[in-house]
Amino acid sequence: QVPSASVGPGASSSAMTGLFSQGLAVAMGNSECVSERSKDAPPFSEEEERSLAGEHVVELAASVIFEAVPGVVRAYHTSVLVDGEEYFFSDSGICCDFGLVSHEGVPSERIELGRSCYTGLRMYQALDPAFRPGSYDLLRKNCNSFSDCALAFLLRKRLDWKYMAMERFGQGGTSLVSNGTVSWLSSGAYAPNPAADGFSADATVKALEEDRTSGPRAKGSKGPATEQRRVTLFVGAKVRIVGLKGAAELNGQGAEVVRYNPVNGRWEVLLRGSCEIKALRAENLRPLGEALLAVGSRVKICRLDSEAGQALNGTEGEVVRYIHDGSRYEVLVGNQTKALKSENLCQISDELDSEALKSKQPSESS
Repeated sequence: QVPSASVGPGASSSAMTGLFSQGLAVAMGNSECVSERSKDAPPFSEEEERSLAGEHVVELAASVIFEAVPGVVRAYHTSVLVDGEEYFFSDSGICCDFGLVSHEGVPSERIELGRSCYTGLRMYQALDPAFRPGSYDLLRKNCNSFSDCALAFLLRKRLDWKYMAMERFGQGGTSLVSNGTVSWLSSGAYAPNPAADGFSADATVKALEEDRTSGPRAKGSKGPATEQRRVTLFVGAKVRIVGLKGAAELNGQGAEVVRYNPVNGRWEVLLRGSCEIKALRAENLRPLGEALLAVGSRVKICRLDSEAGQALNGTEGEVVRYIHDGSRYEVLVGNQTKALKSENLCQISDELDSEALKSKQPSESS
């Protein structure tokens, strides 16, 4: 087993590398210390082969984020592309963009893996319940976990082990986390996320297999129209900050996106009028010009024109999250969620303030 002694900040690089190498030997040499993830899915029948053959090009993009053991073990960030659209998992859930933003535009590797009958949108819909915002964990449920499951859904292939060396420690139960090695290797960026407890890529893939064979398929389409999928987070994007509690003074301030950090799953933004950079979650950013509604805000639905929408006008709900891919707010109404544009939402507190102001104004007869 890996030594359980704590590794403090003063530990030498050779000592840390030695511990890591011992952990690597455990993870690679003992199958009990590696997840039960099956490398190869059951073979397709001829009927399945014909059914799953499609026109949607599936690619893997990968970038080295740091070398855990120089020349031996590399930590990778990966994402999946469907018809050129990038999908990756971060602290803010599944993100989509058109410019390989998570690799700063230039991944170390970009490999075509096959073609699928499923669109990126269909894959997004299938994986979204398993990769919700706030459940990201650098070691146990990260971008590579998502890529692994996405490829299983699209092509019935699993992500090559080469990209998942670090994840093996999280899955294998070694003591590298508890003794501080992983924190040291990630420059203090790693802290276990309780929201990732119990996650299993194998269990997720099994559930996706059932969804894939029984759920609706989106064939012959590249997903919703581009104007409906306005991607709002990219390098150079102008944004405003919202919903911060520990640094509430920054709420409402303008900023510019400078990069996506795959280590902590956050977006780094340059505050307007200063040289200060902050690493923030996507849910704390809104595109410039968008209404600033924070998660938890009480809202009233308004100005919907469709027949089904008109029935919702006047209904109250609570903001669950902001969906950057589509520029909509997800609102909990009763026990259902609705994705709505900000122009169709009125913040209840603002309404109450407006009514209170009117009540204080003198009437025309006074």
